Amino acid sequence: MAVHIRLIRNNIKRSSSYGKYFAKAVSQGEVTMSELAEEAAINSGISKGAFVRGVTELQDMMKHRLANGQTVVIEGIGRFSLRVESIGVEEPKQFNIGRHIKRIVCGFLPAGSRINIGKGTKNGRILYDFCEGAKAVWQTGFKP
Repeated sequence: MAVHIRLIRNNIKRSSSYGKYFAKAVSQGEVTMSELAEEAAINSGISKGAFVRGVTELQDMMKHRLANGQTVVIEGIGRFSLRVESIGVEEPKQFNIGRHIKRIVCGFLPAGSRINIGKGTKNGRILYDFCEGAKAVWQTGFKP
């Protein structure tokens, strides 16, 4: 598995890292529900229709649970929860839901585990399940 990268320059003049180059992942395309259903049918023997129905049902259940204020945890995938973005006010009495809530968005925290560095330490980095085994490679046709 490879994540294709290219370098981009930070052109934000106010930034402390102005002018520095950073790696940026480059998408290698998209995969559709139909393509995933085809692959699932080949890999697991379930029908494409059963796969699509199952994913559609999961989506409906997640929307319902999220709208009711629950966090949806899918082991091996991650946690989904709704959060609000709002405009700040000086005093709590000034806050008006209709005026100060800008939007509601769905947050996603991928499943992962903390890797401890050294003996007895709990301050390691997080290894995300979906990233396991992925390596960075230069985007085709790009190399500094």
